[in-house]
Amino acid sequence: MFFIIVIIFAQMKKTNCNECQNEECFIKQYCTAEWIEKIEMSKFQTFFKKNQNIINEGFPVLGIYFIQKGKVKVISSGYNGRQQIVRYAHDGHILGHRGLGNDVYPISAVAMEDSLICFVKNDTLNELFLTNPKFTTALMMFYSRELRKMEDRMKNMAQMSIREKAADALLALMENFGLNKAGEINVPLARLDIGNTAGTTVEQISRMLTDFEKENLIEKRGKRIALLNIEGLKKITAMHKPRLNELSKVKNFGLV
Repeated sequence: MFFIIVIIFAQMKKTNCNECQNEECFIKQYCTAEWIEKIEMSKFQTFFKKNQNIINEGFPVLGIYFIQKGKVKVISSGYNGRQQIVRYAHDGHILGHRGLGNDVYPISAVAMEDSLICFVKNDTLNELFLTNPKFTTALMMFYSRELRKMEDRMKNMAQMSIREKAADALLALMENFGLNKAGEINVPLARLDIGNTAGTTVEQISRMLTDFEKENLIEKRGKRIALLNIEGLKKITAMHKPRLNELSKVKNFGLV
């Protein structure tokens, strides 16, 4: 009965591509009108509840996902099952693109809030790549930006102290989700998620958040975190940031 309700709700929420209000959608930005119509006819649109897996690491690659509305964390599993949050994504962003050309998805994607997701299967994508060069070029540039940011992040993760990693994680979360009117990062955050973003343990991130609060850099409000002194957090990571500051001038596609 539960699954029937979910399916019915998903059908009720389905949005036509031509009527979609999400102007950040990769399809709407880079596909021709003809192809937007083709994708509308072939796409699958599904509603995912908070904490529900959208993509499972190790599952067969059937296509890629586009976030119509919602917030998602992208996770990679390491040794002993330890997880690392490698990216956050929200309205208009792509999921599962790293699986293209592979047999299985190398990551998992989990909804951080109730999310509406569009899925486009491989055969449609392959035809799209060959006949819609604007989309293909944009995707190549997206991959290039993602690779550069990932290289910088890996370098910083290896060189940063725990304090710097914690500050960097909070700034990355702010960049992706913004702040609400109360100055809080605009998504509820478990300490485990912040730790997995920073590449630290829960205990380490909890100590750093307590230290930051004592220094009036942040304020903890349950699962919400208010950033009281953004410039102060930036100063903590300043020596590692010259290249990332340069990249931030380029249009953001939901990369951390």
